[in-house]
Amino acid sequence: MRNSFPILLIACGVAALTACSGSTTGADAVATVDLSTADDAALAADDTAPDAALTDAVGTDAVVEDAAATETAGGAVDVADADVGVADVAVPDVSGPVPDPDKNGPYTYAELDDKTTVAASGDSVAVHCAYPTAGPSAGPFPVVVFAHGMQITPDKYYGYVQRLASFGYIAITVDFPTDLFLGNDNPKEAQDLAGALDWAAKKGGVLFGKVDEKNAGVFGHSLGGKLSFLAATLEPRFKAAFGLDPVDGGGPLGCNPPQCVDVTDAIGKLAIPTGFVGEVTDASGGMQPCAPTANNYETFYHAVPAPSFEVTVNGANHMSFLDDTNGCLACGFCNKATLTQVQVTDLARSYVVAFFERHLRGLAAYDDYLTGATAQARYVTTGLATITQK
Repeated sequence: MRNSFPILLIACGVAALTACSGSTTGADAVATVDLSTADDAALAADDTAPDAALTDAVGTDAVVEDAAATETAGGAVDVADADVGVADVAVPDVSGPVPDPDKNGPYTYAELDDKTTVAASGDSVAVHCAYPTAGPSAGPFPVVVFAHGMQITPDKYYGYVQRLASFGYIAITVDFPTDLFLGNDNPKEAQDLAGALDWAAKKGGVLFGKVDEKNAGVFGHSLGGKLSFLAATLEPRFKAAFGLDPVDGGGPLGCNPPQCVDVTDAIGKLAIPTGFVGEVTDASGGMQPCAPTANNYETFYHAVPAPSFEVTVNGANHMSFLDDTNGCLACGFCNKATLTQVQVTDLARSYVVAFFERHLRGLAAYDDYLTGATAQARYVTTGLATITQK
């Protein structure tokens, strides 16, 4: 059992520090639907006729229903309490070129916040969801669930779920109710990730009828990466798992089974595709390494069976995978990154999308963006990263 989880360093905060907060860098602030408010819930379910027009939302003409919308720099529409329709969006030819995962995809999307009680764990869990509202397909859509790092608030990763939604995924962050610094309970946390699938598919919910819950993926960062792979061993609906610099361990003060699980011991027979993006800047050094060699993403990669790949981002640190580090008091304890936050998150979001497009939708053309010629030209030839596969 690995009990050493870096003190102060695997998250943007500790018990004595304020949790991270802030908005996604480079994106419009998104007004969300709060399902705890009756008016918002009613608006989210409104399917009335279009009553406003918006031009050039995703490279085409679009119409927006029942609310104002703003256009992000990447071309997606951020919508509050709205139903959105898109005209003139061509269905991608899956036998030929596919949309570049380094850019927003062809779907418009909205976002909502809700809470759900997970029957298996008994936890009351807050969820944030970005979901397609219009585009090449009317659904049902694959689901991808995200697990945040220890003491890092889920909003620090909204850029990932927004990018996935723009590619036609229902993408959900789960906010663990337990204290991931002192109160680890890995099996319950893994059950909470699976519970997000039940929430999305709930009869009568906003997403009911739009969800392909049996075709789901899971990913996470740091401790959340570990929990994602644990969830994949427990929940058969998860058909692919991805890690952003995952770290195996039991918390900074250590804990023991059954609350803490050594995941690299559990994933040796994981019969689904996996992938990893990580860094070695924080493999050693500092008061205690943020992502120590003995527990880092490479140990996950070596533990899982094929097919899998790992990408080492040269010059990233453990916190480079957050949308931004504003307000992150403990992020400064990690070794200094030489890459910018944008360089790392651009790569990471592209990999997350390409991975799930390849393994949930079966689009083989995305191999080019994962390990093929495009990935080699963008990342390896430029010295940004190294790629290993099996």
